[in-house]
Amino acid sequence: MRLARCLATIFLGLTACSSTPELPAPPEGFPDLNGFTAVDPADFRLGRRAFVSPEQIHCVLDNGPRKTVVCGGNIEGVPDSVGGAGCPRVSRPENGPDEAPYTMSRSQGACTSARFKPISTGKKLVGDNSTCVVGKKNLVACIDADHKHGFVLQPSGSWTF
Repeated sequence: MRLARCLATIFLGLTACSSTPELPAPPEGFPDLNGFTAVDPADFRLGRRAFVSPEQIHCVLDNGPRKTVVCGGNIEGVPDSVGGAGCPRVSRPENGPDEAPYTMSRSQGACTSARFKPISTGKKLVGDNSTCVVGKKNLVACIDADHKHGFVLQPSGSWTF
């Protein structure tokens, strides 16, 4: 009995000393996720977890086998290096390596409206593997749960990582 108590004490002491690893900080310029109010994810599930911003940027969280984010629509601030004249889109390459960053591209046609639930400014939607926030001045920013990949969409300059 004494041995069992001793082993239990040692086990509890070891587990109490081990901490969960901290997430890396998002890149400089990424909005503070704590500054946004979470919405109930169940309210934004229409076949999949998705939303449309006040400025008509529509995003789907936990998309595909990698559970990444895909956004498209009225995205402003797209770099000139993204060629084409179609509707802007941001996603991670489906067939690329796991560590591939998000990229911006343009579809062949004009932007279409999405039938997702609207989310208001100042809110965030947390998915299984990502979080997206909607801020003032046409801001939409999303980050994967590991904080290694994401993007910021805003008129002053949209960027990915």
